[in-house]
Amino acid sequence: MKNIQNKVWGMLIVALAFVAVSCEDVDDLATPNVASPVLVLLEGSSFPADASVGVTATFMELDKSGILDHTVGIDSIPVSDLQVLVYINQTEEVSTLVTDGEGKIDLSVSWEALGLSAASSGDQVRLEFSGTHKNVSFRKYHIVRVE
Repeated sequence: MKNIQNKVWGMLIVALAFVAVSCEDVDDLATPNVASPVLVLLEGSSFPADASVGVTATFMELDKSGILDHTVGIDSIPVSDLQVLVYINQTEEVSTLVTDGEGKIDLSVSWEALGLSAASSGDQVRLEFSGTHKNVSFRKYHIVRVE
């Protein structure tokens, strides 16, 4: 019985030592985690190989001032006059657009402009919608596919 108690205490001490050594207080993260300043809603993801790619993006700012009042809740406010850059391959700019009064932009590009000179069924491209709102940068990814 004494042998079992010694083993239990030994395992408990090892577990506590592991927890004490493995916990580290870190103030600065390597990459800061910042919430996006806008909500981005994207429409359009699958297009024929012989047609252009058309994606509609809506940019909304979330007003959370009424979050604790169930009769108010969170309100979505369109972000107008927002400059949005669209990239492929993280650095190749495809288009620069500005949102309208409803916070919308319409991207219309060819498959060739997206790097697919001979688009075929199943091909896909990752688009990156990027901008800055209230001095906070954001980036939203979206995959478009060839039907």
